[in-house]
Amino acid sequence: MIGPAPTFGPLAGLRVLDLTVALAGAHSTMLLADLGAEIIKVESLQHYPASTKGPRHPATGPDPVLRSANRDYPEFEPGDDPWNRISWFNAQARNKLDMTVDLTRERGRELFLRLVEISDGIVENNAAGTLEKLRLAPEELLERNPRLVVVRMPPLGLSGPDCGATGFGWHFEELAGMLSVQGYPDGLTVGSIHMDAATGPGGASAFLMGLMQRRRTGAGSVVELAQIENLLHHMGDQVMDAAFNDRVPERWGNRDPNYAPQGVYRCAGEDQWIALTVRSDAEWLSLRREMGGPVALSSSDLGSVSGRRARHDVIDAAIADWTLPQAKEEVFRRLQAAGVPAGPVLDESDAFADPQLQSRGFFHLLTHPSAGTYFVPGSNFSLSATPPVMWRAAPVLGQDNEYVYRELLGVTEEEYAVLVAEGHVGDRYL
Repeated sequence: MIGPAPTFGPLAGLRVLDLTVALAGAHSTMLLADLGAEIIKVESLQHYPASTKGPRHPATGPDPVLRSANRDYPEFEPGDDPWNRISWFNAQARNKLDMTVDLTRERGRELFLRLVEISDGIVENNAAGTLEKLRLAPEELLERNPRLVVVRMPPLGLSGPDCGATGFGWHFEELAGMLSVQGYPDGLTVGSIHMDAATGPGGASAFLMGLMQRRRTGAGSVVELAQIENLLHHMGDQVMDAAFNDRVPERWGNRDPNYAPQGVYRCAGEDQWIALTVRSDAEWLSLRREMGGPVALSSSDLGSVSGRRARHDVIDAAIADWTLPQAKEEVFRRLQAAGVPAGPVLDESDAFADPQLQSRGFFHLLTHPSAGTYFVPGSNFSLSATPPVMWRAAPVLGQDNEYVYRELLGVTEEEYAVLVAEGHVGDRYL
């Protein structure tokens, strides 16, 4: 039996067990997979991961609300195996393998520990204490494999009075203070899942740091990345403003405390917009020239940033009148040529068709066993000597059971049949 392990990339030859949930941890292991590591997603048939694979039984029908809710499935159709088809999971699982085992039972736990013995790392972002409840605490893992790199990414860390708190990214973004600065001065807030996106590269970097330490010392380690602490570095200026000046940062909406004008302006067509920023008096003159020198913007007090900030509403109205009849791509090209920072607001279809991304071959066509053939975004980076290879679409549940059990663990055909009968091995949740 030939294993499907990749043979490319700077991490080729390394094996990492993926115990992640939702997006943050899954994104970090996908980045490691892009670098050539063999990532084995470990799942249980007995415990359905709704936060990772969506609802177990999605509602279907012609109702527009249901159709919108099912936008994460190909052709809006969840199918008989929605857990395999949902983009929520598939977008973060390319280049990975998938095996099933029940870690809550002793046989499953022992099989997993045997897999630990022949692996290089484990990545998980569960609530603090999850591994301990499974009797898979880091000290037990390192006892079986002293060279193992264990990356743990609990939302609030492994210690402290609230370390056991559970939730999704937006809940913890609020705990980090992010929601208080996202939105508009009138109080309208704008949520996000920025913590998930920020944690992915952070988790991959944490694993690489563990590898570097192992190279120097020969010993494994436990690397902790508290997601909320990582997130706070992404809003460092607001945090330092609060610490230095004892004040809560303002909500600026589309505007900026230092540059004026700055905003997002409607262009020709339905829901089409351009974003632009003026950083200097020279850029202001360039913008006025492109706009044809409108009389409303000819006042001398607009020659300074303080004057432009004071009359931002008047400037916004004039810019909106200028952009409205034009295509956003035309405004983008004109302003870029004039040296004014600007960019069109793209939806997902626009981004996929973007000539810049297309010219770089960013999107890759992959065929998924259940979801069909579709394009996936490429890697976040490209190495000249070992460029990332999109060698596989996201796996379906249990797709690599035979490879893991028969080839890696040496399970016999008879033992494999027992594991199937006991519910450790399979391709559908029970």
